[in-house]
Amino acid sequence: MTNENDVYIFQNIDRYYSNGVFLNYRFVPGTDLVDTLKHKRILEIGIAQKFWTPQNLTLDDPEDYDRPYAGMLNLSFRRAEFRRENSRLSYGLDFGIMGKASGAQAFQEWYHKVFGFPRPLGWEYQVPNTLILDLKFEYDHQFVLVPQKLDVISSTAASLGTGFTHAVQRFDIRTGKLRKLSESAFFNALIGSGSRNIAVHNYFFLGYGLQYVGHDTTIQGKISDNKEEYPHGEEIISWVRHLRVGFATNSENTTFKITYNWLSREVDQWAAGRHAYIGLELALRLQPRS
Repeated sequence: MTNENDVYIFQNIDRYYSNGVFLNYRFVPGTDLVDTLKHKRILEIGIAQKFWTPQNLTLDDPEDYDRPYAGMLNLSFRRAEFRRENSRLSYGLDFGIMGKASGAQAFQEWYHKVFGFPRPLGWEYQVPNTLILDLKFEYDHQFVLVPQKLDVISSTAASLGTGFTHAVQRFDIRTGKLRKLSESAFFNALIGSGSRNIAVHNYFFLGYGLQYVGHDTTIQGKISDNKEEYPHGEEIISWVRHLRVGFATNSENTTFKITYNWLSREVDQWAAGRHAYIGLELALRLQPRS
């Protein structure tokens, strides 16, 4: 389970990428097959709800917004293959809906009322109901600098579809008690045959990524040349920087990560700014590791 929110920064802000909740179930499809093929495969099924808002939630005129209201609810399917101990190939798809049907409006209005936050006034202008189908790809490789103490992980990822079309290159430096990628909490690989013998490990990481954005439906509305379909969209900035720093640790049955994320401007609008949020992740191993 993962929750991402800017409220964890304790700066009294609630804007842009405002909240994300992720529930994921991961499993290895048959340990005998994994042993035969000499590499680990992990399948993942997930559900997520995310929403985005402008900087000032008390404005009711969409002409004053620096980013549209947008909510998304989707199912995700991933297949990760560790063909080598220091590399991972992940691919899959996201399928869902963006708009009022996602439930994001109802959820934010509810918890703002419960916790005494200002009532968001612009959800009636949110990105309309739109089907989302995105193909996802990621390749990661670990470069060991000091065995079990210092490494660099290169991640190349892409998304293509009706929700998000982008490509990103990221590098993460890790230091602490480290393991190979196929035995590391970094990519939730602590499941499957032989994982019972993996020692407890923890580490700090610092990452930097550069993303090229082709289309972002949460900013522009759905892919269309007809602006009348969603007149309140904004223009994207093609290149977005992403800095992150965090800590991860695991016990025999759990993994915990905390990550601070900082993003450069995503919207080509004079009033739009940068954004930061914190992600909290807790993974539970439901069965004894074999």
